[in-house]
Amino acid sequence: MIPYIKLNQLNMEYIPDSSISLNIEKGAIIGITGDSGSGKSTLAKYLTGILRPDAIGKVIIDGMDPFSELDIQKIRRQVGMTFQDPATGRVFEMVGRDAVFGAQNQGMKKEKINKRASYLFKHLDLYKKQSRLYSSLSGSEVQRASIAAALMMKQDILVFDEPFSMQKTDDKIKYVNMLISGARKRGQTVIIFTKMRDVLKKVDRAYEIVNGQIYEIDVDGMPLDAGDTRGIQVGSRAEYIDVNRKIQVERYISGGNSKTENGISLHNASFGYGNSLIIDTVNGRYEAGSAYRIIGAPGCGKTTFLQLIGGLLKPYEGEIFVGETSKLGYVFQYPEDGFVENTVLDDVMFGPMSDGISKREAREMSQSVLRFVGVKENLWGRSPLSLSFGEQRLVAIAGALALNPDFLLIDEPYVGLDYKTKKHIENIIRGLCREGKCIITVEG
Repeated sequence: MIPYIKLNQLNMEYIPDSSISLNIEKGAIIGITGDSGSGKSTLAKYLTGILRPDAIGKVIIDGMDPFSELDIQKIRRQVGMTFQDPATGRVFEMVGRDAVFGAQNQGMKKEKINKRASYLFKHLDLYKKQSRLYSSLSGSEVQRASIAAALMMKQDILVFDEPFSMQKTDDKIKYVNMLISGARKRGQTVIIFTKMRDVLKKVDRAYEIVNGQIYEIDVDGMPLDAGDTRGIQVGSRAEYIDVNRKIQVERYISGGNSKTENGISLHNASFGYGNSLIIDTVNGRYEAGSAYRIIGAPGCGKTTFLQLIGGLLKPYEGEIFVGETSKLGYVFQYPEDGFVENTVLDDVMFGPMSDGISKREAREMSQSVLRFVGVKENLWGRSPLSLSFGEQRLVAIAGALALNPDFLLIDEPYVGLDYKTKKHIENIIRGLCREGKCIITVEG
């Protein structure tokens, strides 16, 4: 019997010495994992026809070969995909309009589209968000909206690249169950690329990409918290500060050696969008040598609060005080929002050079920071936009650290990272606090 999807010694772009061979039967639910940069997102693009193999017969999808110009268009109509960066592939800014666009393009009847959209938005907890703009949604909501758009067209093959990386644990299980249950009813073939052990436990068969090869794995052998995006755990020692009942700030590392006594102070700060007040008369202080995490339900305003602290947003009322000589480094929820140069190394050098450091010193400093964070040297000459989501996050963190900031603000520092890299970033945060720096993150 000919496999529904067949990979035959596929050489993946940017993955040296890769040779991927795998057979997938029609209707199977498959999970594929691997470390950051192992090639998961690249393989997903081969399975959807976004990338073409370098020779005929390397990828066969329902009898079609994406090496063929004739077949590649058919494959793209038959295969749906969500990208690791959920903003990718968006056509319209309004959530509901964007979700139904593909189905409308395929000629689906209006009544069917409305019924399908109503079902998906209800079960993905987005029913009241259909008329909203993407810019007003949280990262987890944007991610779910991209899932809704992919499920609208009921395509035969669905490829999901880290579809639940920004979801809370309980919600994540609910959504993956919904996705798999619907696929089984329709006989769809589903391939989920994820680092999350609890998601992989739901699939029929799981595989891991290691050094350019793919192997079937026993999910129970994975680290228990490999899919946990929450950072350093400190138990009862954490201190909580309520922010408008919906947002909490947890101080989980208390200051030791202070590089600056100024800190960041909020005095009766308020902010909102339109008539919606999100931050209401908030007071707080963030001290050198300490680490804080901003936590709360999806869409409650965590990113808005971080941007307010970092000066990217100005309060409607109240004041925010930062020491005159203090430097702030900021890492966006979507790393590409902060990239300004064409190569990884040039992008990390941009900040130090803007501060007046010579090109030679900036290069040496940036190379040192890239090694310290864990960005492989063979990536330094590539465009940061060509990297995996996890690699982009490390580059963004390196760029912020190259500024030698007193305050480092990171929106979702662990999303897209494998277990080992996540632990490395946790150790970096501990080390920065020991140096007297202040770290503020959005998590969960």
